[in-house]
Amino acid sequence: MGIEVTESVFISDFDKINHAIEKIRKAGIYVAIDDFGTGYSSLSREEELKADYVKIAKHFIDKLLNSDLNKAITSDIISMSHKLGHNTIAEGVEHDIQMEYLKNHNCDKIQGYLISKPLDEDKVYQFLKKYDSRR
Repeated sequence: MGIEVTESVFISDFDKINHAIEKIRKAGIYVAIDDFGTGYSSLSREEELKADYVKIAKHFIDKLLNSDLNKAITSDIISMSHKLGHNTIAEGVEHDIQMEYLKNHNCDKIQGYLISKPLDEDKVYQFLKKYDSRR
C-alpha cells in the first residue's frame, strides 16, 4: 500500500513534510513522489527526500511514442532517480514499445492501461487471481 505526493508539496515546509513522510514509511506505507520532472523541486531536495519511489510523469512516457528513443530523457530520469536513492514507477504506460523501453532501462514498476484500467476492489481480486494464474 502506498501514498503519492506531488513535488509541489515540498515547497512549503520541506523538513516538516519529510518528517511526516518518514512516519508514514515506518507505518509500512510506501511514499511516491508523483509527476517527477514536472514540478518545482530541485535535484538537491530530491536527494534529501525520504520517499521510496519517484513516479515518472506521463509526459515523459508519452514522448517514447513520438521521438527518437536514443534521444529520450526518460532513461536519464530512471538513472538519476536510482542514483538519488529512489525506485521508479512509470505512469501512463499504454503501449508495448513504452514497456520494452522501460524494461530495458531498469524502471522498477509501471502502471497504465497496458496492464489494466483502474479497478474497484472486487475486480482487483479477480485481476490478481487471473494474473497470478498466468505465471
